[in-house]
Amino acid sequence: MQPGQIIGRPKESSNRAEMVFSDVFVYWVAVDYSGNKKKAMRTISILSFFALLTYSCFGQGESKEHSPVAGDRYPFFVFNNGVKDAIYDTPEKQVRLLKLLGYDGMEKKGADDLAETLAALDKNGLELYTMYLNIDLDKPEQPYDPRMKEVFAMLEGRPAMPWFYITSKIYKPSSAENDSLAVAILRELADMAAGYGIRIMVYPHVNFWVDNVDDAIRVIEKAGRPNLGLTFNLCHYLADQGTKAGETLIPAIERAMPHVFAISLNGADKPTPAIMKDPDKWQYFIQPLGEGDYDTFSYLNAFISRGFKGPVGLQCFALEEEKSSHLKKSMEAWKGFKEQIQ
Repeated sequence: MQPGQIIGRPKESSNRAEMVFSDVFVYWVAVDYSGNKKKAMRTISILSFFALLTYSCFGQGESKEHSPVAGDRYPFFVFNNGVKDAIYDTPEKQVRLLKLLGYDGMEKKGADDLAETLAALDKNGLELYTMYLNIDLDKPEQPYDPRMKEVFAMLEGRPAMPWFYITSKIYKPSSAENDSLAVAILRELADMAAGYGIRIMVYPHVNFWVDNVDDAIRVIEKAGRPNLGLTFNLCHYLADQGTKAGETLIPAIERAMPHVFAISLNGADKPTPAIMKDPDKWQYFIQPLGEGDYDTFSYLNAFISRGFKGPVGLQCFALEEEKSSHLKKSMEAWKGFKEQIQ
């Protein structure tokens, strides 16, 4: 393949925005990767910008009725870290990109600009599936965002289920002797959310206070609220379990299933002793979907075969590849997964 060679032609479409965006990826300027990879990434970024500009001129937004429970099985959404950068720096740009690539919606980090994000999603017919929010056990007077009541009110009637990562610099990760602190906060939040018909989740994050799936199960069961569940995160599970992940995954899923409201996935490599010694493990445990030697489809199917039908989030933390490029790869892999499970 020579630099500048056109390698394909988009399918016909009645949507002018879709045609132009297809051009971005199909009329790919082939580049000699031995020396011009950065140039290739700049080319994709520029083309992506003009595709979105065209979409803003010709694309038709579409609104839809919301439901507290998403209608489709396992709707596929993107973590905010997968779509927000210096190019896609507004909710409108982020949502347009996701719509053009075929995603069902997105995650939002924090509560700032929530109204703007919801407006962009509504305009484009996509959904907000979750929000990444903190519970800080070291601040008992106000351990979570004081705007949560307003946030829940804005999410009423939508499928969004905020997930909370729980942190502390005082208490060690997984310190069960401090469960009463977290349980009281989770009950308070769950009760507040229930007034608006909303479910919330605990987000296990390696090295945080809720460090792993079993930590999440423990505090959820102690809290005893039906609208309180958890998300099962592939990358954090691999980082936590390491080389044992292959043998411990299915038992962990079976323990978690009564509480699983959503899951996350991505491409990954199987944990090895060398990987577990690397301080930058995320480069192995977070890749575009379809990349790496870990069997992500089997991970997904382990939930689906046990009755899971909820949202599936695409983790993209620290991916350096241009947003539209790695998101397109992941969507193609997801389509292949959907064909196998239908």
